[in-house]
Amino acid sequence: MRDLDSNKEWKKWGELDPLFGVSSWRNKNKEGTNPWTNEDFYKLGESDWIDFRRRWEKYGVNNESCIEIGCGAGRITMQLASYFKEVHALDVSENMIKYAKKHITNPLVAFHMSKGIDIPLDDESAYSLFSTHVFQHLDSLSVAKDYFAEIARVLKPNGTLMIHLPIYRWPSNVRGFRQLYAIRKRVADIKANVKRVLMDFGMAKPIMRGLWYPVEFFYEELPKFGFDDIEISIFVTKSNNELHPFTFARKKTWQDIASDRYSTSLHRGR
Repeated sequence: MRDLDSNKEWKKWGELDPLFGVSSWRNKNKEGTNPWTNEDFYKLGESDWIDFRRRWEKYGVNNESCIEIGCGAGRITMQLASYFKEVHALDVSENMIKYAKKHITNPLVAFHMSKGIDIPLDDESAYSLFSTHVFQHLDSLSVAKDYFAEIARVLKPNGTLMIHLPIYRWPSNVRGFRQLYAIRKRVADIKANVKRVLMDFGMAKPIMRGLWYPVEFFYEELPKFGFDDIEISIFVTKSNNELHPFTFARKKTWQDIASDRYSTSLHRGR
């Protein structure tokens, strides 16, 4: 499987400024007036995880094992290691993983290189999956669909996911807004491709592009991959007092699937 196009900037952030690449707060870059220190960076992870964990526990989470997509420099990974009995932390950037390994020595954590989309683990490897500030940087909903299919493969039946991503819903004039958004996204795609070329020649800094998800996406697409109990939760994190939207879902058990098929057959027989 080839690398995702969006991996290019993430790998570059791993080279240039791994902490700011993960948490892009104002003036927190290396050249900023108040750059991240390791202490502040990992304290941020501790604070955010308290907020994240509270919502996940309310939804329902199994702390036996967890996969983290986009571990970066380990801001949240460190906290996952204190909560789950087994953690698999994935990233596309070798430098990000090296940085995380320097500061996370917990033997419960296994780090894995990924090309993006592919999760280098066996089928039904973990009960839980977490990701934050990753899916917002993918290039398209098509890529996201492939990712969710892969997530369904590695989650155990009845396992749950908690994934942060920007969410929107159009007003009543849906068609008009969709057309405007399509034009805007096309322009953003062109700009991203140009900047990626310039970045290759050292003429531009890595970008941080954003992908927004229509709320219907989750309820239309996730059930196709065997997910149920889909919920969206939007809450404020104490660290920066900003809204964070998360999607929760549970992978169906074989009994659930069999029951659904039986109910469908009964309905068709009426």
